[in-house]
Amino acid sequence: MAKATLIRSCAVLALAACSPYRGPENTDSWYDPGAEAWVNEPVLFTDEPYASSDAPISGLDAVFPVDDYITAYADGDDYPAGSSCESEVSNDLPIEIEGVVTIHPRYYIKTSGCNGDEKYYGSFFIEDDTGGVFVLGDSKVAHFTTGNRVRMSVRAAKTSFDLNMVYAWDTLSIDHTVEAVHYENAVGSFDNDSISRVQRVTGEVTTEKDTFGQFAIESDDGEEYLIQLDVELNRRGYDYPIGERIQVTGPVMYSYSEYAIVVMSTGQISVLEP
Repeated sequence: MAKATLIRSCAVLALAACSPYRGPENTDSWYDPGAEAWVNEPVLFTDEPYASSDAPISGLDAVFPVDDYITAYADGDDYPAGSSCESEVSNDLPIEIEGVVTIHPRYYIKTSGCNGDEKYYGSFFIEDDTGGVFVLGDSKVAHFTTGNRVRMSVRAAKTSFDLNMVYAWDTLSIDHTVEAVHYENAVGSFDNDSISRVQRVTGEVTTEKDTFGQFAIESDDGEEYLIQLDVELNRRGYDYPIGERIQVTGPVMYSYSEYAIVVMSTGQISVLEP
C-alpha cells in the first residue's frame, strides 16, 4: 500500500514538472489608469413657486417656537409622569405637512436631548409655498432625495437657539418624482425668516474654507454670506479659492448665531466666469 502511494505521488510531481509556468498577465494592451474627474451631482432649481397642498408647512406656526430645553409632543407621545425629561403636550400635534426635500438627507447635527446630546446623521430641510422647516433624521439610509415630495405626520417638535426642528415624525407618502427646488435670490442679510428657505447668492469667494467646510462670499451688492459644505463634500476635497466667482443655491441653516447656506451636492454650486 505504501509503495502504491509513493508511485502516485511521483506521477503527480512529474505532471506538475511538465506544466508550463504562467507568470503575471501583461496588462499593457488593455489597462488604462484613467483620469481624475469631479463627480457631477445635478440639482434642478426654479424660481417658480411650489404647488399648494392640503397640508401646508405653515401649519407648524401654531406649534413653534417651543420653549428652550422642552420638547412638544402629541398627546400620548410625551414622556411618562415622573420622568426627568421636560416635555409638554401640544394640542396642535400631530399635524400633517407636505413639501419638497431641498437637500439630500444626510445633514449631521448634534442637539440637546433628554439624557445629553443626541446625534442625527440623516437630517434635511423640507419646503413648500408657505415656508420651510428643518427635520431631524437619525438614519444613514436615504429613502428619498433632493426634489422628492414627502408627506409626514409631525408628532414632536422643538426649538433650539431659534432653530425650529421637527423632532419626531412618521412618513405617510413619498413621491420619488424629482421636482425642481424653488429658490429666491437673496436680498440683504439673512434673518430668522430666512431659516430653512432656499436662497441663491452670486459673488466672489472672500475667505479660505475652514476645517469644517465653511467659507464666505461677497455678493454683487456687497453683502457677505456664509457657505457651509457638508462633511462628505469637505472630505472629498471640494474647495473654492479666494477670488473665484461662484453661484450657490441651498437652504439656510442657523447655528451658533450664524446663518449659512447648506451645500450637500456639487450641483448646488456653479463656478462662473470672472
